[in-house]
Amino acid sequence: MRDPVPFLDTKTMDWDQPGPPGVYSKLLSCDPATGERTALNRLVPEDGMNPPGAAHYHHTTEELLVVKGRMTFDSQVWLTPQSYCFHPPETVHGFKSAVPEESWFLSRIGQALDFNFIEEPKQLSPYYVSDKPPARAVAYHADPPGGEWKTIENVERYVLSLHPDTGEGSVLLRTKSGWLSGVDGEPLQRFEEMFVLEGALICSDGHIYRDGCYQFEQPGTLRRQLTCAESALIYLTVGPVTQ
Repeated sequence: MRDPVPFLDTKTMDWDQPGPPGVYSKLLSCDPATGERTALNRLVPEDGMNPPGAAHYHHTTEELLVVKGRMTFDSQVWLTPQSYCFHPPETVHGFKSAVPEESWFLSRIGQALDFNFIEEPKQLSPYYVSDKPPARAVAYHADPPGGEWKTIENVERYVLSLHPDTGEGSVLLRTKSGWLSGVDGEPLQRFEEMFVLEGALICSDGHIYRDGCYQFEQPGTLRRQLTCAESALIYLTVGPVTQ
């Protein structure tokens, strides 16, 4: 199980270089037993970073939200700031990956990441190795701000990827002045993970979550209410509702 991360300012953290040249990372939260983790990654071609050279798949989920720069898995659909993709387990992708400039992205994986390369993929768009398609399908959003936002009171919501049965998934929230995150002190019914992309949120415990700040809370944690004085853009991931 992941430990709670009530408040983390990623701008105060140093970059680690966990592996190949030009690949840097800031680990935000992790389950040491399974390898499930969320990290802020930085790819720098000038430092020798090269993306995988062949199509591949993983046996776990892979979820990315671009923060800076641009990147692609097929040299056709380009992911730029606030672009998103979700690969269910055993989704073949990476047909012609490219990272032409320094790029940052949030990465969320369900367990330690393996690479299974396919030299001759059957098609040049994402497909599943398994016979049965996953309930939570592959998702690409190359330009979320230009897509369909739904307004509820003081917040606009853009769905990135959701499991149709459990509700687990990720959304973008564009909050307005006066928005509240929920009742202060109520137990969370599922895990909540938040990264602030723009603006600022004020927490009931006194913390101010500005752009680059992160939070991860487990089910059962007592909510610390967030308020929005002006506006903010939030990347939010939630787990399945616990009974």
